[in-house]
Amino acid sequence: MDTAANAPDTAECLDAVRVVLDDLLAARTPQRIAASSCPADARALVEAVDRLVGFMEELAAFVLPLAHGDLSAPMPSRDNAMAAPFVELHSHLSRLTWQAGEIARGDYSQRIDFMGDFSQAFNAMVQQLAERERRLTAEIARRQDAEAMLQRERDLLVAGPLVTFRWEIDDQGTVQYVSPNVSVFGYSADEFLGGRRTYDSVIHPDDLAWVTEEGNEKARSGLETWTQEYRLVDAAGETRWIRDYTHAVRGAEGVVTAYEGYIIDITAQKRAETELRRREEQLRMLSLTDELTGLYNRRGLYALGEHMMRSAQRHKSGMGVVFLDLVGLAAVNERLGHSQGDQALRDLADVLTACIRESDVLARAGGDEFVVLVEDDAAAEALAARIRRRIAAGNAKKLRAYKLEARLGLVFWPAGEAATLQGLLERAGRLSTETKGAPCSD
Repeated sequence: MDTAANAPDTAECLDAVRVVLDDLLAARTPQRIAASSCPADARALVEAVDRLVGFMEELAAFVLPLAHGDLSAPMPSRDNAMAAPFVELHSHLSRLTWQAGEIARGDYSQRIDFMGDFSQAFNAMVQQLAERERRLTAEIARRQDAEAMLQRERDLLVAGPLVTFRWEIDDQGTVQYVSPNVSVFGYSADEFLGGRRTYDSVIHPDDLAWVTEEGNEKARSGLETWTQEYRLVDAAGETRWIRDYTHAVRGAEGVVTAYEGYIIDITAQKRAETELRRREEQLRMLSLTDELTGLYNRRGLYALGEHMMRSAQRHKSGMGVVFLDLVGLAAVNERLGHSQGDQALRDLADVLTACIRESDVLARAGGDEFVVLVEDDAAAEALAARIRRRIAAGNAKKLRAYKLEARLGLVFWPAGEAATLQGLLERAGRLSTETKGAPCSD
């Protein structure tokens, strides 16, 4: 037998090594080379290549899950120097994950310093979260105070006089008994007991039908007691809110034979609740409104703008952003005084208010900057043209000691494009700054 003919071929071994290296360069999964298939003098090379393949397999098993945020993949071997940067990244991400959990539990002292620009953004986010929690805590305390005040009013009302009734089962609510303190509503007990007045006759006409139907339904369902809040009309013709606690009196077979219960005047409570809601709405609007112009402020712009973007995404309609920069405000302040500068801001706000549609969102974004969010690009172009015409028409009348000028930037966001409201505002702002020629004025 020719043993030389059966000896491993060096060229074939090198070809196998080349295939493995080509696979590695092309990010394909290579097959390892059996060292026994190569001559002795090439086995060291084959073992090195196989070791490289092993390192790459470890990297794939570790890095691919890491790229998707999975930190549970097995760690590469310690002698895999190629994995060192990814192991360090894994360590940073693990630390960041732990810190995020601490922040979620209320520890806003967490900071990071190992991921460049991300560190700055992360630390700024933590500071904002801490500030939001402080404001939320203050708001909760304020609401608790308001609720405590409302509860004191309720307790005071409950401790007041209760008017007790007993009604017959008929279509008129004939009264079998009423306590003398029905006089708090201006009526006398004799009016009810003598049949000259029924309980139904004092229920507000707009409430009578639903109060009767709801009470009958509750009785038919087998309820023993229930509560309703509705309006009565007192003897002076004034509307009073009452809370009615009703009990169904049933006979031996469970058939309702009468109704009895008591009512309490809760008009003051209802007024307090209405006033509280009005104040809360007023405070909410103040937090979203610019004091000088009455337009939405930056907070209101972002609240409504992000909602508008979500709606545009759903309807695939896109959104136009018109950015205006009032020109020469500093000169007006210096030459005519800050009161005239404020008036210039109000004048531009009036122009914009007169130009927009009901569906548009108009805001003073800050300083001398104004923004209008429009539902589609054609409407945005038309709006920009209206603004230019109205500014020019106002200046032509020369009713002001200053000329109203504004630079305008317009961008349109297609609904399918990835973007943020902040990014759209910055783009429109840059366009207004880069506007060539004269601003909107003539």
